Formats: sequence, C-alpha cells, structure tokens
Amino acid sequence: GSRGCSGKLYTNLDATEVIRTGEHAEGCRVDAHAFYHQQQLNELKRLAAGDPRPVLEIYDELASNASTSLETAAYFPTWEQARNTMYYSRSKRYPRLPARRQDLRLTAEQTTTKSGAQFLMYHSPTNDILIFATEDGVKLLAQSNCWCGDGTFKIVPSWYQQLFTLHVFLRGKLLPVVYCLTVRKDLPTYSRIFEVLHSKAEELGVQLEPAKFVCDFETALIPAIQGNFPNTRVQGCFFHFCQAVLRQVGRLGLRTDYMNNQEVRKKVKMLMALAFLPVHLVPAGFEIINVGTSGQLEALFQYFQREWLPAATIPLWNVHGVSVRTNNHLEGWHSRMNKRARKHHLGFYQFLQLILDEQGKTETVVRQIDDGYTHGRGSVRRSAAYGVQQRRVAALTGKLVHNEITVEHFLSAISYHTPEPLRLYEKQKCFCAKQSAD
Repeated sequence: GSRGCSGKLYTNLDATEVIRTGEHAEGCRVDAHAFYHQQQLNELKRLAAGDPRPVLEIYDELASNASTSLETAAYFPTWEQARNTMYYSRSKRYPRLPARRQDLRLTAEQTTTKSGAQFLMYHSPTNDILIFATEDGVKLLAQSNCWCGDGTFKIVPSWYQQLFTLHVFLRGKLLPVVYCLTVRKDLPTYSRIFEVLHSKAEELGVQLEPAKFVCDFETALIPAIQGNFPNTRVQGCFFHFCQAVLRQVGRLGLRTDYMNNQEVRKKVKMLMALAFLPVHLVPAGFEIINVGTSGQLEALFQYFQREWLPAATIPLWNVHGVSVRTNNHLEGWHSRMNKRARKHHLGFYQFLQLILDEQGKTETVVRQIDDGYTHGRGSVRRSAAYGVQQRRVAALTGKLVHNEITVEHFLSAISYHTPEPLRLYEKQKCFCAKQSAD
C-alpha cells in the first residue's frame, strides 16, 4: 500500500471470511503476492475448521494444488507459517478428544446437519450407544413398511464395535435414516435403540410399525426386533442364508465335491432352494432331497436340520412370495461409505463428518423425490437378468401352488436360481442383489 491510503479489509473474527472492503487511494498498488498469501492462509484456516481430515493432509493437498501456477506457488504459506493458525482453527470446531469415551461431550454445533436439524438423538450416560437421526428421519421410518438393518465395523472409531444403520425405501430408492454407534452387539443394546426410536416417534405423534424388517441372521438383533415390533415379520437375508450353508460345505471338506460332482452340487443347491417353498412344505421338501445322502453330505443335512429346520426358525429364512430377499443393496451402501472414508477406524470427528455428509445427501434426495425431480431409481435398480429370474421364480411358484409340478421338480428348477459362488469362503453377489421394495 502507500502512505495516506485508507483502504481496509474487514473480516470475521477468525479471518476466514471477508465482510466488506474499503476503497484504496488512487495510485495505491495492491501487493498481489501478499494478497494471494493471505487468501491461501485463510482457506487453510477455513478447511482446518470444517474438514475433519488431519491438518497436515489438508495442507499437503492445497500445497500441491498451488503448483498449478508456479508464478504464485512461491508465495503459498509454508507449513511453519500455517501450522499454528490451522490447529487453532481446528481446536475451536473439533476440540481434543478426551482419553475416555465416557467423557465425550458433543455440542449442538457439532451435531447439527447442514440444513440446521439436530442430528444427535440419543447418547447413553457412558456413551456406549450414540444414535444419530433427525426428526424427519424418524417420520420416514414411520411411513415405511419395509426397514433394512445392518452393521459394519470397518470405519467406526476405535471406541466402538460397530455402526448399525436403519434404511428405508422411498419410491424404490434405499435411504439411510438412523446411524447407531455401539460398543456392543447384544440384545440390551439393540433393544435400547428401538426403545429410543419408539419414544421419539411417540413424541412426534407417529407410530413405528414396519410390516417387514430385513436383516442378517444375528443372534441378538432378531429377538430385539421381535420384542419391540411384535407385529413385524423378520426377514433374514436370503443371500446370507445361502452363504451360511456354503460355509458349512467348506468346513465339512465338501468344497471339491461341490465344485466337481454334479450330484453333490445339485443336492446342496436344492437345499438352499428350500427357502422358496411355502413354509408348511419346507420339512417335506427337506425329507425328499435328504433321501440317499451319506458321508459328509449327510453331515451337511444334519447341520441344516439342526440349525435351520426348527419350526420357529423357518420363517426367518423363508422367501416364498417375498420381493426384498437380501440385504446386498445395503452392503453396497456400506462399501461406498468405506471408499469415502479411505481408511479403517476413522477418528471420531472424521466419522461424525462422514455421516453428517451422508445425511445431507439423503435430505437432498428426499427433497428431489418429494418435488418430483427424480423417480427414486438409482441405488437400487432392477437388472434385465433379475427381471428374468423373478418371472421364472414366480412362474414355478404358481405351478407348485396349483399342483402342476411336484415339490421335487420345483426345488430342482429353483436350484438354478441360488447363488453361484466362485469361492466358498468369500462374499459373492447373488441374482437378487439389485431390487426394490415394490
């Protein structure tokens, strides 16, 4: 600047936003390099305050971007110049975590969505359960007949064992609406989650009574659902049912026979096809295909009878007449979240920002659907192959119900539509992975 120039720049207290400027005196030259330096320093401070990534990672990214203009790159703030001010900006938004989970205190500002809604619905006294959901999210639960629930552990902060999420379909699109960080995966934990949701729904004047709850075969989750939603049908994931059977094939040393012996392969696939029979026909179907088994194949059938044939268990894995058979679409969501996280076991504030961002995306999609800008097709699509499979299954089911084919014929034909694994120990996609809740 020059002597006698009254040009001024007014910023907020954090010097991250320009509020207004004063005119420079005629002939006063602005130092472009100094202006660039301050501009970049302000951007570093802004990102440090709002981006939960490590401060050094943020700095390195902007320093790399500065190289696009080598003329000004020399005036980019050095790490020594930026470090303290970046950490200061960070500390005001993301204070240092306490040593113990029990001492964690989250402010309203930290748990407010981009639209201004409060996101932290509940935290237990020791923070062993944190439930994140908006009031609109609970209303979406109340409007939905089909819920999908699943847990993941890869991205959760080290204090917690899992992230348990609830998703609903809105015009064919699967949307996450509730996020729960939990230290344990036991019956009291799941029951507490559902109790909190019921309480919030009552406060909002709505009821939570889904007709169906699709989930994995988790020992603690299923009784928690049955205890808190007595009129809800619990639908175990068909693919995970098949996966459990195929794992047992591997444990019993049947892998080679399954891959190379057509008779063994057919028996195993017909065993999985029992899921498509009407519930009352499942025991008879099992006896039909059990005829003539011996050795390790007989051991597989004994396992199946013990684990899957009790009368109270059959409805959990039976998919007769069911449209949503798997949780694979939900696992696809977990996979996308893992990719966005870019590493396992995020820092707590990084994790919080990740689900806040996802909540923002959900709110945008809901508004688009409500305003007619999208038909809701996107994350969960029907493939042409899936349509063919569905029609084939429906046709065979119709023939069975009308006594046009035998149970054995039905199981033999349906067996071609069970998951076809490349490896018995890895997760595979099944034919019904892409579908909607129509």
